Amino acid sequence: MATFKKGQSFKGQRVHVSGAFEQKGPGMTGKNVAFSISNDTREPEGVITNPMLVYDKFTDKEGNEKDTYTASYSAKQWAAIEAAANKEGDAMVLEADLFPNTRGKGLVINTNTLKTPDVAFDATKHRENTLAARDAKKSVHQGQEQEQQAQREPALEV
Repeated sequence: MATFKKGQSFKGQRVHVSGAFEQKGPGMTGKNVAFSISNDTREPEGVITNPMLVYDKFTDKEGNEKDTYTASYSAKQWAAIEAAANKEGDAMVLEADLFPNTRGKGLVINTNTLKTPDVAFDATKHRENTLAARDAKKSVHQGQEQEQQAQREPALEV
């Protein structure tokens, strides 16, 4: 699930559709949708390094556990998503308020408060910003580990 930093709000988040799949259950007419926080327009300090809203597991027909990044949305909710989305870029993007998923892990969008962003989604910029933020986070983490190791080494020599 997208991890927000202290002080970041779940409201008014720029998200894009990473994938949408027809629901296959009896009587189901909606979509299973994978949303991701859009890092294409974020400043480096605001980039979310694990941008998918849902990180969950499901069991397939053969009994194998697999990863899923989707949440269920009704046909009416999907219609609201499509109506509010800016479809001019590399993926449908919208501004949405997020809240915890009541049917699993992660976050879902509030389809009653959707807004259409003016700026289309840029997948290349999203990927660049996300990877750069991950590398920066990794460098900081490695630096902290080296510092901790250096502090432990003198204690071993005593």
